[in-house]
Amino acid sequence: MKKRLTILLGFAIILGALIACGESNNTGVASSTSNNTSQTQSTPAAASHFKVGDVVKVGNTWQVTVNSVKTSQGDDFSTPGAGNIYVVIDVTVKNISSQEQTISSLLNFTYKAADGTQGKESILATGVSPAPDGKVAAGDVVKGDLVYEVPAAQKTGTLAFQADITSGGETVWDVKL
Repeated sequence: MKKRLTILLGFAIILGALIACGESNNTGVASSTSNNTSQTQSTPAAASHFKVGDVVKVGNTWQVTVNSVKTSQGDDFSTPGAGNIYVVIDVTVKNISSQEQTISSLLNFTYKAADGTQGKESILATGVSPAPDGKVAAGDVVKGDLVYEVPAAQKTGTLAFQADITSGGETVWDVKL
């Protein structure tokens, strides 16, 4: 009975996050301002790939920046499986809407290695910031690290952000390890 209650509670939390994320006002259009240039570009979210350092406006809800990417062999509490490494991606997410929004590192972000291997979300106890999760007030910023376990042989991949998980469209950054 206790196990069934735990499963139902977990399902309720995920369902709540899905509903909260579905309330965002995502138009499926992203625009980018590169830290290296002063140009702003608007493009459909699925049409372009951005690079580390680009500040990307996603719809009318989020402004997302992939600040940096590094790898890790783990820590005293967590190590990747044989032949794997951890990819640690530092992101900043700003709520540019006029309403409180919910962000979920598990639901809004995905990492895929160049060979198509989906990164497995992981947790490191040391050397990283907590993942960007939870409620974000209008105009507020949340910063944190996304950690994924991937094959060590894969030196490139993509990080995708889906602002509204109930509809299509992703904003994608090319990642080099």
